[in-house]
Amino acid sequence: MQKTALVTGGNSGIGYATAKLLKAKGYDVTICGRNNERVEQAAAELGVKGIVADMGSTSDVTKLAGYFEGKSLSALVNNAAIARFAPLAYCTSADFDEFMNTNVRGPLDLIKGVLPALQKAGGSITNVSSAVVNNGLANAALYAATKGALEAFTKSLAIEFAPIGVRINAVAPGAIDTPIITKLGLDEQTQAAVKAHMETTIPLARFGRADEVAEVIVAQLESSYTTGAIWAVDGGVNVT
Repeated sequence: MQKTALVTGGNSGIGYATAKLLKAKGYDVTICGRNNERVEQAAAELGVKGIVADMGSTSDVTKLAGYFEGKSLSALVNNAAIARFAPLAYCTSADFDEFMNTNVRGPLDLIKGVLPALQKAGGSITNVSSAVVNNGLANAALYAATKGALEAFTKSLAIEFAPIGVRINAVAPGAIDTPIITKLGLDEQTQAAVKAHMETTIPLARFGRADEVAEVIVAQLESSYTTGAIWAVDGGVNVT
């Protein structure tokens, strides 16, 4: 029986690379994202199914989970997230709600919704966290807080889901060369300078690639004796 996978935020970056690798390994892959045009384009390029869904919308997440009702789901990758950066003084309560709804509540609601499908397949979940949980970053308090919450619920759910045969883990990428750097609100010259400086703080002295993170995600999904783990994919930043 063909394995199935759902990758949220699968229209770009790490999600796109993960969907591509899962497809190459023979999975029947579904991706989702907020932008209809981008989801359609990515789905066509990858040869996978595409669903438009905003992880910050409870109704969208409910509809997304409903797609797998009565089906089996081998792998869920919770990758979609908001990643804006700003000093705390400029963060509003609306920002807080948006970050929490998209980065924490959305993944939790989706896990809850597709759990029967995961249990049916003896499936596995990988949540995409961030190195900022253990390595502070200025102007990233909301983002770091939500990723910290994601790691915390990953560990608790690993214990909760073990008796029903569902594994759940997380990966914590560091500096990865994806469109996220453009969300810093800097011009191209400043972005290049920031990137060059950041590379001096990474033991492997370079940004990672989305496909390198995807390889770890898929390995984690298929590692049958791994649950409740947080795997760093950060070029060595976490050990400095």
